Amino acid sequence: MLSIIIPVYNEGENIQSLVDELYTYTNKETEYIFVDDGSTDNTFAALELIAEKDSNIKCISLSRNFGHQNALMAGLQHSKGHTIIVMDGDLQHPPSLIPALLKKIDEGYDLVQTRRTSTKNIGLGKHLLSVVFYKFINAISDTRIEEGVADFKAFNRKVLDSILRFDERELFLRGIFSWIGFKTTTIDFKAPDRKFGKTKYSFTQMLRLALKGTTSFSFKPLRVALLAGSFISLAAFAFGIFALLSYYKGNTVPGWASMIIAIMFLGGTQLLAIGLLGEYIASLFTETKKRPLYLVNKTVNI
Repeated sequence: MLSIIIPVYNEGENIQSLVDELYTYTNKETEYIFVDDGSTDNTFAALELIAEKDSNIKCISLSRNFGHQNALMAGLQHSKGHTIIVMDGDLQHPPSLIPALLKKIDEGYDLVQTRRTSTKNIGLGKHLLSVVFYKFINAISDTRIEEGVADFKAFNRKVLDSILRFDERELFLRGIFSWIGFKTTTIDFKAPDRKFGKTKYSFTQMLRLALKGTTSFSFKPLRVALLAGSFISLAAFAFGIFALLSYYKGNTVPGWASMIIAIMFLGGTQLLAIGLLGEYIASLFTETKKRPLYLVNKTVNI
């Protein structure tokens, strides 16, 4: 059996078109698991209507919006297939690529990722934001994530069982898929423009995802802060000796500019280091509470 997992949030206008395309490129031995991540439109109602006619359409409605990564994990935990495909529900992950993904799995690959080479009608700001996101996270993370590789991928049951062993609350599945290894290949694709709705990933959400990935897979930011603090301390010590010698030689000149610059620089560095510590402490706090990743409100055909 093939399991296709699709987290959706306010995609009511895309549901029917998506299901029609899925039917075109899959067969009857496929279960389609839609995870409604607390939509405020008619997304789940549209799914229920389709699920009434096809028992292979399985729906999970979460009690509120828990986030894309948590919704994706909900689908993974309910999947039964030997091969699993995860994709978004906005039709920018084209179902026409599914046969190519399955072919790579049949060739012996455990994990088949997709890499978006371009997106139709994407704005310059969004493109630059995406580039900065991957450059930033690869610069400070110990686990490399390829630029453009999204949450559209296929993998076998061995990979799924490995993913389900992770008992983390601060989920960053892109990093986890990169971390686990296994025999992996990548397929490039061009993402079409959205037919309906708008993107759910704002700048704030991308930044939050980047911070989550950083604190989940690397201590490098803390080491950078430690290194910067060490250099600043040495510079301050050297400047202190210089100021003391200047004082005894009578070469001191009263002024406030250099003092203000030094105070602002040191204060900013300290606040940055404290902020990084805060991110790690917040992640630890979330993990220790052991709250569930999601709560299910309603299911259909499960």
